[in-house]
Amino acid sequence: MLLRRWRHTPTANCSPRKRRLKQAQVWQIPLSTLTILVLAGAAAYRLAEPSYSWSDAFWMTIITLTTVGYGEVHPLSGGGRLVTVLLLLGGVFTVQLVIQRFLQLSNTGYFQRLRLHREQAMLDAICDHVIICGYGRMGREVVSCMAREDVPLLVIDQQAPRTALAIEHGFYGVTGDASLDEVLRKAGVERARSLVAVLGTDADNVYVVLSAKALAPRVQIIARAESQEAASKLRRAGANDVVSPFVAGGRVLASKALYPAAVSFMEVLAGTKYQIERIQLTTSQEEFSRLPGRSLAEIQLGARSGVLVLAIGSSRGVQVNPGGQAVLQPGDQLILLGSARQRRAAEALLGLAAARVDVLADPMDLQE
Repeated sequence: MLLRRWRHTPTANCSPRKRRLKQAQVWQIPLSTLTILVLAGAAAYRLAEPSYSWSDAFWMTIITLTTVGYGEVHPLSGGGRLVTVLLLLGGVFTVQLVIQRFLQLSNTGYFQRLRLHREQAMLDAICDHVIICGYGRMGREVVSCMAREDVPLLVIDQQAPRTALAIEHGFYGVTGDASLDEVLRKAGVERARSLVAVLGTDADNVYVVLSAKALAPRVQIIARAESQEAASKLRRAGANDVVSPFVAGGRVLASKALYPAAVSFMEVLAGTKYQIERIQLTTSQEEFSRLPGRSLAEIQLGARSGVLVLAIGSSRGVQVNPGGQAVLQPGDQLILLGSARQRRAAEALLGLAAARVDVLADPMDLQE
């Protein structure tokens, strides 16, 4: 499976701010009434009881409105008692107003909309993430493998319990049909790094690929296929890579039977911070000429970044374990092994000469 890097710039959107202002306006009357009542009560106590300080006046106002019954700071005069009676009546009116507003908003679905807006605001902040459509057995396995990387993961599933399970595991979740444009937009497919379609049927995965490619042509799409015919249709629909569990499983079984030591090494490698990366060099002669040299010794790719150059692929063939005398040409492919820090350093050394970077998350990709 390939994880291809795309960079997206989030678009500005002022609608969430307007929504927050509109949501706050529904509480404006009750909160304003309560604030005015507290200020007026404190000022009235100060006028009626000259011995009260402002702190005493506010204290008396609060305990009167809340009816906690702590007692008076000082014995009240007739004017102070009149203020207390008015505050009690005003408090009853204010509390009734707040309760009525609360019930009204609850009946109109205000709190549910508020929760949905809060969830959408959180989803709108995600960028350069991976969307996994389907949280069944294969979807959970995909997520568990990707969780080792520092990449935001978002799960889409029609079953709310599965989405809740994904959120419980620490990932973002959206409940809905992943083939619908509305659901994909909610998941931020335009800002996503890649999308993995692992729904239960090939038809569902085809619909997801068609919808996602129409909304975000640059997104990297990897889809699951049960048959060769489905794989062909998924590629025509726009999937960049198609994985068949049966084909992949057969390859692993055959490789274990023929090369058990090599497969064991790749399995051990998969549990570490080291990964294999494929860098496609540019075909532009102008960009390629900016390299500090043509051979690996001149570029000092391994010495300066720490990566291990496993192979160089070109139209001339594959050069495995190349030495320092190996010469790079425009359009070549570099297969590197290293940690994330080492691979970033190698990409920085290649600069504009690196046209595309693919992280080989599955050892079987090396056989393609």
